[in-house]
Amino acid sequence: MSNAVKIFNHFDTPKKEGVYHRLICLTGENKGKAYFIVGKRIVIGRSETADVTILDLKSSREHAEIILVGDTYIITDLGSQNGIIVNDLKIKQHSLGNGDKIIIGKTVYKFSKVVVKNQLKKVKENSSIDSDSESLSEEKEPESKRLMLMLVGVSIILVLILAIDDEEPINKKSLVKTNISTIVRDEKFKNALTTKSILSEKSKEKVALYIQRGLRELREDNYFRAIAELESARQWSPNNSRVNAYLRIARERLDEKIEGFFNKALRDKEAINYQNSITSYCAVVRLLANFPDDSRYLTAIEGVKDLEVRMGLAEGTTKCIDLRGPNVN
Repeated sequence: MSNAVKIFNHFDTPKKEGVYHRLICLTGENKGKAYFIVGKRIVIGRSETADVTILDLKSSREHAEIILVGDTYIITDLGSQNGIIVNDLKIKQHSLGNGDKIIIGKTVYKFSKVVVKNQLKKVKENSSIDSDSESLSEEKEPESKRLMLMLVGVSIILVLILAIDDEEPINKKSLVKTNISTIVRDEKFKNALTTKSILSEKSKEKVALYIQRGLRELREDNYFRAIAELESARQWSPNNSRVNAYLRIARERLDEKIEGFFNKALRDKEAINYQNSITSYCAVVRLLANFPDDSRYLTAIEGVKDLEVRMGLAEGTTKCIDLRGPNVN
């Protein structure tokens, strides 16, 4: 057994108190096992020598590693054939957070933080268990009475204020029957609270829907459509950290794709493969067709014009919109 992990059943924990991090297997033959990380580095894979062995044919022998850096655990793909998905996104490296779901092949793990406390510390020193139970029950009773008296006092004060405003005499019987529904008598206020609750639920549903659509487009490399869906999600929830993170990833991948086309265009240009170079420049033009003021769009247009001169073509001969170059969205 590996010294870097301790294996327990799902609901079991180490006896020694402290803060632990674990991987819980949610699917497959090892479903229900919890791997508590006690080393600074563990390897996950199909190999029998791996710290966490995956019984999954789509897993590489050494598929991934998890390393402790400071107070953070970082998972890294070790060049596996099928990759790693964390929270619906394929990653090469990712800082793990509590509740993250890791998918390798068909096997799903949940990364979580567990705090183990010493239950014996709850017993007071120099006193028996029975006497402690009695003292605790005696302390709770007056506390509940004080809370009840405070609530009654607040209710009486509110009723007095309402009675004075309405210039109505105070009825002692009505004080006894007073409750929350009679204190909050403004129906408009009630309706406002109900409407706000409904809008909050609708907002959550909308955000979840747009995130789902955005991630689907992102997985298919449709970056502009992904950005559009995620921007819609941000309109419903401007301070949503998850939405902002996905937007950042979508924009970074779009930038990487455009940079790749430019690099290929330059390589083909240096190799005098002018037609291939034009195809790459046109791919950028098509990507940024709706953003003609983007400097990269203008650079790609100039690149096409330069190549037309080198090939002896009249300016404007090349129609990027008609070229069947790389598949861009």
